[in-house]
Amino acid sequence: MSLPASAISRVTGVHVEYRNLNKGAAGFLPQRLAVIGVGNDDAVYDTKKHMAIGSANAIAERYGFGSPLHLAARQLFPSGGGGANFPVTFYPLKRAQGSAAAKGAISCEGKPTATGSGIISIGGIDVEFAILEGSEPKAILEAISERLASRLEIPVKPGSVSNEDELPLTAKWSGSSGNDITIEIEANAPGVTFEITDMKGGAVDPEVDPALKLIGPVWETFILSCFSYNSNSRLNTFKSFGEGRWDQMEKKGCLVAHGCVDNFETRTTVTHQRKHDYINFLITGVGSPEIPFVIAARGLVNIVNTANRNPPDNNYGLLTGLKAGPDEAQEAYIVRNNSVDRGSSTSIKSGSLIELNDTVTMWHPDDESIKSRRQVVNMVKLMNVVFNIRMIMESSAVKGAPLVPDAQATRNPRAIQPKTIRTAMMNLADGLASHAILAISEFTKENLVVNISSMNPDRLDLKFPCKLSGNVEVSSNEIFFGFYLGAA
Repeated sequence: MSLPASAISRVTGVHVEYRNLNKGAAGFLPQRLAVIGVGNDDAVYDTKKHMAIGSANAIAERYGFGSPLHLAARQLFPSGGGGANFPVTFYPLKRAQGSAAAKGAISCEGKPTATGSGIISIGGIDVEFAILEGSEPKAILEAISERLASRLEIPVKPGSVSNEDELPLTAKWSGSSGNDITIEIEANAPGVTFEITDMKGGAVDPEVDPALKLIGPVWETFILSCFSYNSNSRLNTFKSFGEGRWDQMEKKGCLVAHGCVDNFETRTTVTHQRKHDYINFLITGVGSPEIPFVIAARGLVNIVNTANRNPPDNNYGLLTGLKAGPDEAQEAYIVRNNSVDRGSSTSIKSGSLIELNDTVTMWHPDDESIKSRRQVVNMVKLMNVVFNIRMIMESSAVKGAPLVPDAQATRNPRAIQPKTIRTAMMNLADGLASHAILAISEFTKENLVVNISSMNPDRLDLKFPCKLSGNVEVSSNEIFFGFYLGAA
C-alpha cells in the first residue's frame, strides 16, 4: 500500500504488488465431451444428464451392462488408464416407441473327434470357450451361451439353444445400431463346423433432440453419437444444433463425431451429399469388427485430449485396444485422398491397430479451393479464438463499463476506450500466435478494428481478422542422386 497521507518527514516509499499487465494473453479452451445414446433395454434409468466420474462400471450400473453408453464408457475410461482427461457428460435417451432389437444366431454341426477350443468375437469383444471330445452340437452351443452370459460387457443376450442346434442372440438395446454388432467365431476342434447368422432387424432409433436440449448453457465442445452415421435426418438435427451453437449469440461452437467401419463408396455416399456440413465428422476404422461408435469413442480420447493439451496440434495416434480390419479392406492413398475430398475422414492400419489419419468434417463446398471448415483441428483453433475473445469482452472489467472515445481524457478507473480493447486484442493476437493457433499476428494487428458504433453509443464494434496456422499433412520431398566418377 502507499505511504499514509500523514507522512511529513523525508522518506521514499516503494510498494511492490503484482498486477496483470498482459491482459489479452491467450489461454486454451477447456474441452468437454457429451455422449448421446441409449441404455440397456432391461435397465431402468432416468433421462437426466449425468456427469461421469471416470468409471465405466458406474455407467454400466446406471444404464445397463453392454449398452451403447456402457460400451462407449469402456473406451473413454479404460481400466488400464490412458482415457479421457476431460469432463464427460452422458445424455441418455430411452428406446423409441416401436423400436426393435437386432437379432442373429450361431449354429453348430458335427461332433468333435478331439478336445479343442474356440474364440467367439461379438462386436470385437473376444470370449474363449472349450469344446470337449464327443460333445453334441447342443452342448457346445450351451457352453458358448454360458460363457457369453458370464461376460457382462458383451452387447448381446444369448437365448435358449433350439432343437435345430442354433443359439439365438439379441442385441441388448433396440435400434438400428444393433445391426452393426459383428459375430465372428474361430474354433480348433476337428469334426465341428459353425455357421453365423449376422445381426439384423434392429430398427427405429429415438430422436436426439431431447438430449441436445439438456445441454443448455454448458459449452460441450464435442458430442459423441452412439447411433449409425447414415441417417440423413439425424445428421440434419445435429447440423442444425451445431450451427446454432456457433451462432454469434450462442458462442459455444461444437462438433459431432460418428463412428464408421464402411468402405469408401458406402460412407462417401452419405458425406458427399453434405457439402456444407461443418458440424458432423466421421472417425473411421475400415473393415473393423468393432461397433462403429466404440471406434468413435476411442478416437475422441485422442482427439479431445490433444485439443485440451495442444489445440493447434492435429489428430493422430493409435486406437489402442481395438481391432483393425483385414489387410485387404485397407485403402490405398488415392482412395483416402478422394475420401477427404468427399467429406470423409480416413484411417490406416498400423500393425493390428487402427490409426487416425485424416480427421475432417463433411464440409467440402464446390466454390472453395481451400476448404475453410474441413479440418477438425482448424475448428478447434477457431473455438479457441472465440473463447479468448469472450474471456476479454465478457470479463467484469468490460461488462457495463463506461464507454468513451479514445481522445477523451478520463479519471474513471472503470472507463473503457476503444484503444484499451485494441491493446488487449493485439496482445491476444500475439498470444494466439505464440501458441501456433494463429500465423502472422502482425496481419491481425494491422487489420484490427475497434470502434464505438455510429448508431449506438452503448455498442463496441470489433473486427478481429486472423490467419489460422496450418498443419503438416502433406510432405513433398525430392531426392537427387549421382555417382562419383574418377578423374579421366
